[in-house]
Amino acid sequence: MGLSASQARFLQLTARRSDIEYEVQQINFQRLQLSNKLSAASTKYQDATTNRKMVFSFNTGSEVQKVDLSYTNYKNYMNQQLEGLSTSQEKYYLVSSSGNKLVVGSEEEKADLIERNTTRTSMDSITAAKAEVSAYEEYERKKANNELGEDYTIVNKPSSEVYRLAQMDVSQYERQVITNDEGEEIEYVLERKFTDKDFMIVEDLDDTELFQKAIQDGVYYFAQYEENDEGEKELARKGWETLGGGAIVEEYDKSDDAQAEAEYQQIQDKVQSLDKKLELKLDQLETERNAITTELESVQKVVEDNIESSFNTFS
Repeated sequence: MGLSASQARFLQLTARRSDIEYEVQQINFQRLQLSNKLSAASTKYQDATTNRKMVFSFNTGSEVQKVDLSYTNYKNYMNQQLEGLSTSQEKYYLVSSSGNKLVVGSEEEKADLIERNTTRTSMDSITAAKAEVSAYEEYERKKANNELGEDYTIVNKPSSEVYRLAQMDVSQYERQVITNDEGEEIEYVLERKFTDKDFMIVEDLDDTELFQKAIQDGVYYFAQYEENDEGEKELARKGWETLGGGAIVEEYDKSDDAQAEAEYQQIQDKVQSLDKKLELKLDQLETERNAITTELESVQKVVEDNIESSFNTFS
């Protein structure tokens, strides 16, 4: 091989070796990307198999059942807002972190809760209660003053509810007139436990994950009415950890484990298959690079021998 031909071959081999080294770099980068993808899939799989959820335990009367703690299940089993459902659990309300606002998901729910906690008492019942208390007080007065005749009638002490009705200042309450089936108009006094100002409407309560996180973070609390030191009923907030003696607990969420495992296995198989192909390609390139390196050394020697021969000719 002449000097010119050797030099040309040397340049071709050098260019090819550079191309191979570039391909090797690209393959190594692709393998790194596959490794990162598999690592991300592994993290996702571990998160899915170790995630936890909040569940609510309730007694149906014959057994204890568990349901995921969601806003819908809270209404079904804890607050009993929906029709046709019964439970032995005490009623809990969802309240804001300060405890002074009832939390609901819509205007309709607010209106429904107000209506369900409204007591209607007829004016006739209140008038009758006032008359009953007045008769008893008059009886007691006459009895204390020995003014009862021989034919007196014993008047029993009214119940606490009768006393409560008799003492009502009806001017402070909303009134409502309802026509009964007989066409009679009956006036009622409305005693509302809640009004519009007692509520806060939150639209994303149906997102179970966000709902559970809000409970855990203390954004919302469960509360029930208890007597305070003055004997008045007020909402007392309860921490979810102690609610109902452990009615709400955290446990592993296994519902997504099978799907997570299948997805991870699918990604793992695909990554391993692609990585095997890249590894094979890498071996082929390495073999070619070694062959080129050997040939380069040979051509280099031919070039050097030609140069040395040329110098000896003209020396």
